[in-house]
Amino acid sequence: MFELIELLTQVNARILRALSPLVKSSDISVTELIILWKINKNGPCKITDLSLKTGVPASTLTSLFDRLETKDFLTRIHDKKDRRCILIQGTPKLKDMIVSLVEKADGELTTLLDTLPPEFLKHFLEDLQTLQKHLIKETDN
Repeated sequence: MFELIELLTQVNARILRALSPLVKSSDISVTELIILWKINKNGPCKITDLSLKTGVPASTLTSLFDRLETKDFLTRIHDKKDRRCILIQGTPKLKDMIVSLVEKADGELTTLLDTLPPEFLKHFLEDLQTLQKHLIKETDN
């Protein structure tokens, strides 16, 4: 089973390496992109919640948010349920950047994987989704 971890890690590294020029051209780090992706996908969130989801310490996220707020990707708002709590939310500029990056990444991945049979990719994605659901079920108990 360790082979699974090794293979997934290697495939992930190769895909990230192929996509790294896209990230570099967007003037943000990979860590910043991961954080921005999660905020864009999940909506406003607390720093502590994002820290738990990403494994990035809250103190690191605070300085990262300062940089991303300066770049107009994020904004801080008060939680309507608890005014003492600050939420981090994406701006329209973040949404535009994510849409653009996803389109470019999709094009790069399509080119990269173009020689694989379409049925293989379809089944592979379905299998990965099944694995993810299983792991969520097993680890959330």
